[in-house]
Order: sequence, then C-alpha cells, then structure tokens
Amino acid sequence: MTSTSIEAEYAEINKKENGWYAVFQSIKDKCELEAKQKQFTLDESKSISNRKYNRYRDVNPYDHSRIVLHRGDTDYINANLVKMERANRKYILTQGPLQQTVSHFWLMVWEQQSKAILMLNKLIEKKQIKCHLYWPEKIGEEHRMNLTDVGLTVEYLKVEEFGNFSIRTLRLTDTDSTKSREILQFHYTLWPDFGIPASPVAFLQFLKKVRESGALDDEVGPPVVHCSAGIGRSGTFCLVDCCLVLIEREGENKVSVQDVLLELRRFRMGLIQTVDQLYFSYQAIIEGIKRLNNPNDDDYEEVAIIKPEEDESMDLAPPPLPPPRVDSLQGKPLPSVPAGDDGAPMNGNEEVNLRDENGVGSVDRPLPPLPRDNSLEKVDESDHDSVEDELEDEDEEEDNEEANEDLTEEKNGLDNSNDSVKSDENIDNSQEEAQVRRRKRQERQDAMAEKVREIKRKQKMCEESSPKKRRTHSSSQSERGKL
Repeated sequence: MTSTSIEAEYAEINKKENGWYAVFQSIKDKCELEAKQKQFTLDESKSISNRKYNRYRDVNPYDHSRIVLHRGDTDYINANLVKMERANRKYILTQGPLQQTVSHFWLMVWEQQSKAILMLNKLIEKKQIKCHLYWPEKIGEEHRMNLTDVGLTVEYLKVEEFGNFSIRTLRLTDTDSTKSREILQFHYTLWPDFGIPASPVAFLQFLKKVRESGALDDEVGPPVVHCSAGIGRSGTFCLVDCCLVLIEREGENKVSVQDVLLELRRFRMGLIQTVDQLYFSYQAIIEGIKRLNNPNDDDYEEVAIIKPEEDESMDLAPPPLPPPRVDSLQGKPLPSVPAGDDGAPMNGNEEVNLRDENGVGSVDRPLPPLPRDNSLEKVDESDHDSVEDELEDEDEEEDNEEANEDLTEEKNGLDNSNDSVKSDENIDNSQEEAQVRRRKRQERQDAMAEKVREIKRKQKMCEESSPKKRRTHSSSQSERGKL
C-alpha cells in the first residue's frame, strides 16, 4: 500500500537521477527472487515437441497459469491466464501467432469464450515479421479462413477505423456444432516496437473503446491480449487498466502501481519490459485519474509524452539500442542471436528477416584520425572529397540515365512488338548517342582524376616544406638567444 498519491510518487521518482531505472530494476529483482522461491516452472514450453510453437526462446509461459488447449494435435500454446482478483480482471496474454500456431490461437479464443482480441502491434515492424496474419485479408464469405485441424472457420465481416486504432468484426464458427460467435479485434496500430504510444490520452481513448464494448466484463471470457511476445506492450495495457479499476473502487491512496505489477508478473514473466513502458504506465494512470475525477470532460487535447529528466541528455546523441529482453526476465542472458520483437532472440523457426532490426552485428566505422600537431600547413582537402563525391554522383546519375533509357527502349520494344525491326537509321543514331555519352563521361573522369593528382601534389609539397620552415624558425630563435 502507499500513503501518497501516484502523482506524488511519479514526481519523486522523476526527480532522482536514474530513478526510473532503479524502480524498474527493483521490480525485476523481486520477481526473479519470487519465481525461484515459489519454483515457477517452464517445463511444457521447453519440451522438445513444444519449442517450435514459441516465437522467442526466452519468453515462455509459466506452467501453473498456462492456457491448455483441449482438441487438435497439441494442448500447448504460448499463453497465460493473468488475473487480478482485487480488480476482478482476467486477461489471456499471448504471443503474436506464428504461421503454425494460427489454428491454436483461434481454438484458444473459442474454448476460452473470449469476446475480443487486443492486438497492440503491427504485422511487420522495422522490416521484421512480428505476427503472422491470422485473420482473412479481405471481407466476405469467399475469403473465409478454414482451420480444418481444429474444426474452425474465421470470416472477416467489417472494420471501423479510428485515428490510432481500428476495430474489426470477425465471425468464428465451430464446424462440428455449426455455432458461431462474433469476435471483436481492437488493433492499436501506432504503438512502436519496444516503445510507447504517442500520448497517454491516445492510449486511454483506446482503453475506453475496449471497455465500452464489454470485452472486459465478467459475463464473457477473458480478452486475448497480444503484441509480438505478449509481455511488453501487453503488460502495459493490463497494468494501466487494473490500476484505474482499483483506483475507482478503492481510492488512489490505496493503490500501489508497483505492487499491482508484481502481482501481474506472477502469472506471466516479464510484463512491462522497458523503463519507458513503466514510465508511460504512470503517466497514463495519472491522466486516467484526471478523467475519473472529471467524467464530463472526455475530449480534452492529447498530452505529448515528456521523457524523464535523466533521458534528456540523450537527445543530442543517437538513441541507445533497446535492452535485451532478458533484462526483464528471470535467468541468464542467452547467446547473441538475431533479434526478434523488442530485442528478443528468435527461435529457429521464426518467420522473420534475419537482419537485426536494431543494427546489432553491423560494422561500426571508426572516426577519422585527428590531425597531427606537426601538420601546421595543410592543403584544404575538402576539394578532394567533393571532387570524388561529384564524380561518384555523376557516374551514378549517368548510370541511372542509361538504365532509364534501356528500360524505355525495352518498353517501347514490347509495345511495338508487331514491328519487325527498327530502321537502320534509328539504330545508327542510338549507337552514335551512346558513343557520345561514353566519350563525355571519360572526359569528365579524366578531368576529375587530374584535379585529384594536382591536389595530392600540392599537399606533398607542403609536407616537404614543413620541416624546412621549422628548422628556419628554430635557427632564428637560437640567434635571438645569443643576442
């Protein structure tokens, strides 16, 4: 429990140097210790037969809270039932489906009687696939998705678009019983990978729509919440929602954000996986409290996120790489492998571009060496660089022109496929123009090369003359000393 307001706690953390990192690390350490003491196991997720169903090697469901499937070729899915009894909330947190787990995902939605799916990521982020397309791409019965291995079909009925999210209506049908249910999919499209939404208000508008749909009510099954791994953005959503429910029921001074997060983490590992996500959660909760206190004021302007003070100094430098997911999980870091969602290592079956989204593994080019002290007189070499750059640019431009001309000729040739051949005159003209272009290009290259040679010659002369000048300067000093 806390005797101070959440806003006061937020201000206290914010004014301390590295305050948010310290709080985040404290939560991580407490969770790891509790997981060891209570012996939270991960046996099912690590079995040989189930490893292929995990999107990431280091994000696995606890055995005591995992969702169990009741038909099909496996009972395993990387998902946990996350509960907050005080808030009367239940959520199913899961990874974004892989191609081979789409049918398992929909079977879970059917068996758990979920009314809604909350998708907090895009299918592709930073040129990597973060989630397989698990619903029909187009509206209509003719585009229905048939999941024969679990006896289900999925039909895309309609979509409603909003500024930061969209709401799709899908029909899920059990082919054996022919019973159907409409499933709402709330897709938040502007929440960056390993980041935070544009503003707390934008996020709260999304949360409001989810609540108004009845997807979080007791009368229906728990909503399925996922991002790519089902712990970072998904954990942020659950933390903010639970805290606002408890504040409305019990009062702000009886709710500890950190205690709520610790309780949620007992059901799925690593919820809230970056310092920024924890910081944003506080901001969204504080903004939500204002709305609770002013229920008639629903449409005030969005408030932009302000970074913690300790991060402001980083604005002048390139942003750091995202922390590895193991920072928010139990266990030792895994060997370096291509990064997945939020920086997590992929398993061997991940359907992603193996290029590291964060640039890890790329070659860091060293900075050019500083000039030597004895280089007192230097020729300005900027001309040298600009000459070579100009040469490269002109070459590239020339290549592009030639390529475009070739494409144009090829297109014209296809369009005029009924013409037998071009006239001899046209062929001769084309050849002559090509020779003129090559000759001009060679002349430019020769001229540029001559400029480069001249610059290097002048630089060499200056370097050779520098010792003589220093010797003359030294002699004059010695003569003055004698006088």
